[in-house]
Amino acid sequence: MNKSLLSLAVLFTLASTNAMAATTDLSVSGTITPAACAPTFANSGVVDYGSLAVTELEEMSYDYLLPAKSLNLSIECSAPASFALIAHDNRRQSGEAAGAVFGLGKHLDQNIGGYRLRWSNDTVLIDGAQGTTVESMNSGNSWTIVPGGNFEEAGYWPQFRVGFSTGAEPRPTPASSVSLTLDIWSHVKKDLPFSDLVDLDGSMTVELLYL
Repeated sequence: MNKSLLSLAVLFTLASTNAMAATTDLSVSGTITPAACAPTFANSGVVDYGSLAVTELEEMSYDYLLPAKSLNLSIECSAPASFALIAHDNRRQSGEAAGAVFGLGKHLDQNIGGYRLRWSNDTVLIDGAQGTTVESMNSGNSWTIVPGGNFEEAGYWPQFRVGFSTGAEPRPTPASSVSLTLDIWSHVKKDLPFSDLVDLDGSMTVELLYL
């Protein structure tokens, strides 16, 4: 990942003719980017299932499936920029080691369940034109075009990146605007004590990285 670094080091020295010098260092660093980009979830990033009875849920072998939800994600930049996205699970301790399942929190110290976030390339628009999804498993050193995207949790897959392209070459395209629709698939574990109210508590953060 290319970065423009502005760095300044300042050295303060206190000394006397009768003592050894004592020093302390201060450094200033940062990144100057060619454009400012902001990712935004629709509905303020809230996916609300409301109140659901267990009898309303589809039963699987180990889990109950919650109704499918969708949410729009948009990225707006002040000028065309190349970027990638990574996702952090703020409830990682209740997630699953596979990394693509984000946690729904805990109830009485028991994991409630999890959710996945996926999208189809049919929903990807780059500056108003049809786009496609590209993924990298090595921090952006190489990319692969995929038929649809998903988020992998950065704590489990720290080198995973996802981006968007309008060309045939598998690499993110500089863009001023990108939008896509996330499909959210959630499940809760069947062995939860459903005699109590179980409050879902999923939370994740999407981070944008300039390339």
